[in-house]
Amino acid sequence: MSVRKIFYNTILQSAGKIVSALLGLITIAYLTPYLGQVGFGEYTTVVAYMGFVGILADLGLYLVATKEISVPGADEKKILGNIFSLRFITVVSVLTIGAFAALLFPYSAAVKNSMFVGILAFSFVSGTQVLVGVFQKHLIFYQLVASEIVQRLVMLASTLLFVFWRLDLIYFIWSLALANAAHFFISLYLARRHIPFRLQFDWGFWKSILSKSWPLAFSVVLNLIYFKADTLILSVLKPAQDVGTYGLSYKFLEVLLAFPAMFAGLIMPFLARYAFNQWDKYRLYLQKSLDAILLVIVPMVAVAYFFARPIVNLVGGEIYPDADRVLQILIFATAIIYVGNLLGYTVVALNSQKKMVWGYLLGAVVGLPLYFLLIPAYSYFGAAAATVSVELVVCAFAYFLTSKAAGFYPSFTLLGRALAAAVPMTIFYNFLQFQWILEACAGLAIYLFVLYFLRAIPRGFLREILRARNQTAETPGAINPES
Repeated sequence: MSVRKIFYNTILQSAGKIVSALLGLITIAYLTPYLGQVGFGEYTTVVAYMGFVGILADLGLYLVATKEISVPGADEKKILGNIFSLRFITVVSVLTIGAFAALLFPYSAAVKNSMFVGILAFSFVSGTQVLVGVFQKHLIFYQLVASEIVQRLVMLASTLLFVFWRLDLIYFIWSLALANAAHFFISLYLARRHIPFRLQFDWGFWKSILSKSWPLAFSVVLNLIYFKADTLILSVLKPAQDVGTYGLSYKFLEVLLAFPAMFAGLIMPFLARYAFNQWDKYRLYLQKSLDAILLVIVPMVAVAYFFARPIVNLVGGEIYPDADRVLQILIFATAIIYVGNLLGYTVVALNSQKKMVWGYLLGAVVGLPLYFLLIPAYSYFGAAAATVSVELVVCAFAYFLTSKAAGFYPSFTLLGRALAAAVPMTIFYNFLQFQWILEACAGLAIYLFVLYFLRAIPRGFLREILRARNQTAETPGAINPES
């Protein structure tokens, strides 16, 4: 595979993710003022609750499917057909139980009724997730991103139509279901062009798959508790308008998190290849990757902190008065997740997934008491602060786990130069005020200029990655994730 093709695919994925994120924000921009704080809070409650239940029903099957079909000589049709069938049964069953369980919660009638539409919406999400491994294996992930753009367009079009018709909450959950259905059926069609599987019900194979998936399922549950419990607990303990404020701020975090996963996915094959074989190259790639992330998160935090109000106003307007202050807290959680995402891929490269379960357990043990302690007293501010604390705990665990396993502790010294470069940028933001987007861009230009002056930019790193990927792709068996 040529450097040009690798670069082409990477650009397509990145551009697609940006378009998808922008379409999502445009949809929210129409949805939030129409529903208002209470209505958007109820919408967020349905999405958070059913999303929580849907992930709970995963049983680690998505990761098992991705791994099993990637094994040389694997019976892809049998694997995917059985896992898809098993996933469908478990998810629909658990989502249905979850929707009925929601009747016991102190939610409004509109929320409770919408939960049952959520069964359909999140069943499609679950089905699409099983197919991800196909796109990864055949290096056509950009096709899945294209399908996601169609999903966003359907969501936007149906939202605009329902707003025009002045419809109630439940119709916007139907909008989500329609969009997820479009994404699923397009993805299914594209995936079956490469692996023409059909539904299979091999009970013995199911037993074998479940024996492999349950440790992963345990990790998923723990991860879910520390990552998603904030909105769920907030929805039970506080009124819907508080959930709406928190949900709006959280949307920006979700948008920003699409990018570190793509970057870490680009780096992960090299970490997997050089771990245990060529530690010097492993250390080089990990350190340079961490340096690049540190250089990105500093201006990201600065821009979000200084311009939180106009950013929130873009999609929510003035009816969410505290959303900017919540965003100013959550942006620190986002920065920590950027580092944690790279370390999470490093955990996999070092075959330390089982040990990382303890990190997720620690996150859940720290997170749940914090949520129940801070949310009743400080509402969405407490939820945001607890989220920052929990992400820091899990990230620190991953850092020390990977460092001990590799005998190498990545340095954060470049953070000092990044912060130094941010000083003139923040001074600029404090004393010069004009159109905020232009002001933000001008500040970023100052930051980049100072970084260049301080020789902090890892020039040639991306070129080196692409060159190495080209050499790897042209050398059969060059990357072995199990090595």
